[in-house]
Amino acid sequence: MKKIIYIAGDGRSGSTLLDSILSNIENSISVGECHRFWIRFYEGESLCSCGEEMIHCPLWSKVDEQLKQNFTDYDPIEFKKRVKEIQLFKNFSEIPNIVTSAKWSSFCQQVKAFYTIIAAQSNKEIIVDSSKSVAWGYFLYHLSFVDIYFIHLERELPSVANSWKKEMQLPEYTNKEVFMPTKSTALSTKLWLKIKVMAKKLKLTPHYLFVSYEKLCEHPEAQLQQIKLFLDEEFQTDALQMLPTHAIGGNPMRAKGSANIEIKAQKNRYNNLSKIEYFGLKAINNLAKSLI
Repeated sequence: MKKIIYIAGDGRSGSTLLDSILSNIENSISVGECHRFWIRFYEGESLCSCGEEMIHCPLWSKVDEQLKQNFTDYDPIEFKKRVKEIQLFKNFSEIPNIVTSAKWSSFCQQVKAFYTIIAAQSNKEIIVDSSKSVAWGYFLYHLSFVDIYFIHLERELPSVANSWKKEMQLPEYTNKEVFMPTKSTALSTKLWLKIKVMAKKLKLTPHYLFVSYEKLCEHPEAQLQQIKLFLDEEFQTDALQMLPTHAIGGNPMRAKGSANIEIKAQKNRYNNLSKIEYFGLKAINNLAKSLI
């Protein structure tokens, strides 16, 4: 495994678009929101973006099989609890100590194996992980088992808050209707600010790049060139394809491929925000840019 390209940031910020772009890098595999494996695989109800049920997916079924073979103490239920614990805001500052703790030793080894198995089973050198969780990415960095390239993708707060109020069905569930959670303006603002503060730690790592979603959409060529230089990887920016992937939490319809990826400036509509909310969020957004 050569590197992990990790997309960090908030939900509803365009990570699916960026993930799809990065899947065009030669010898890479996109795994979507990888940290959700221990929920999605073992619930046995959702699809991988390859179109197969996750429990029958040729990649994820092998990952599960290898983990069980390699670790006699591997317990998916306990593992899921540990993943959640890592991502708690109150534990963020303790992550450097967690990775050296005897209590977490087996878990850390299993996480390293998890990513190593993905690379080996897919026969790819580069993993594109759009988990977004800053804490999970920071944890992977401190495991020190592979180079982590952080792309911190940020969308402006009014757009994020407006999007979190929309009711959106998850397309990876085909046997029942499952919707993404919605969030109040106050909660989405709180989380957006927390993520911005936590991401300051990622800036101190050797490989960090901040990408504005708005600038990516408005000036794609310039932004993609910057990303290419940062990653030191080539891909054709003028012929981006929506390629089949093994993304967790991604739209399985992406597996049909062949379609070009269109990057264009977004016409923002804030139908879910009052005028007071919009101007208040805009002020917070601008203040945060100068202070954080």
